[in-house]
Amino acid sequence: MSRSAEEAPRPGVVRYLVFPDQAGRRLDQGAAELSGLPRRRVRALADDGRLWLNGKVVRVVSRQLRTADVVDILGGDDALASPRSLPTALAVIHEDGWLVAIDKPPGLASQPPRQRAAGELTAQEHLALQIAARDGRRFEPLLIHRLDRLTTGVLLFARQHDASRALARTWAEGRVDKRYLAVVCGDPGEALRVVDGPIGPDSAAPGRYRVNRDGRPARTDVKRLAASGGYALVEVHPLTGRTHQVRVHLAHAGFPVAGDPLYGGGGRVPRPFLHASTLALPHLKGRKRLRLDAPMPPDMAAFLASHNLV
Repeated sequence: MSRSAEEAPRPGVVRYLVFPDQAGRRLDQGAAELSGLPRRRVRALADDGRLWLNGKVVRVVSRQLRTADVVDILGGDDALASPRSLPTALAVIHEDGWLVAIDKPPGLASQPPRQRAAGELTAQEHLALQIAARDGRRFEPLLIHRLDRLTTGVLLFARQHDASRALARTWAEGRVDKRYLAVVCGDPGEALRVVDGPIGPDSAAPGRYRVNRDGRPARTDVKRLAASGGYALVEVHPLTGRTHQVRVHLAHAGFPVAGDPLYGGGGRVPRPFLHASTLALPHLKGRKRLRLDAPMPPDMAAFLASHNLV
């Protein structure tokens, strides 16, 4: 069966997914919570071969559940609880045996933050659950790079550890081309701007970064695409990959991302309009160049249209 085809549970089977807040439980405990059955009944179902984990019959119910495990129960006459609903599906830009790329929406953290709301999923967890539901078995996407919570666009994952290691080398060797679109305050002018300044933590503001001679070398090229009414649309090409690099360099150049209060962006903008529009890199198989594009998010597109920036 191809990965694009949905593997539905067999008739009479109820399928449950293990969410992050349910991970770590014993299988019998977790299956009981998911299905609403007593643990002794779950153990009896396992003895009868009617409890499945990731597409296989399982009888050892002491094993520990992990996020995105798939638990199928053939309950017969048992009244089983309804499965927990998945959030709105992420848009998958590309998928093959090595890689998965999504178009990350705003507000979704790439990986677990220090603090998160009850039930909040990261992009990594969301994708794991989404593909596990489709394929009927656990999937563990390996995060290759990060986007800030409010930044949208191309986010890449490896499907296996060999691919993750190969991609890490590709990044370290500078063979990945990243392009962003951003709405900035002010007008950087028609000429290509090169922002070349080392970036390090801002000791005066935890969680913030700044151009600092003791930081790590960083360079960003900035090209204006349009300007109107105190705003400009720019294409940003970071040649290095430092934390908050695009936001820091744009602010350092005097043109902060509009709506980004951490780096001085003002204006009546609902959120920072920073979009990872394109990611290009050599594919791991055959070394063929792979280009991944994410469409402009609707709220950013609407802002550009209303401010004559398209």
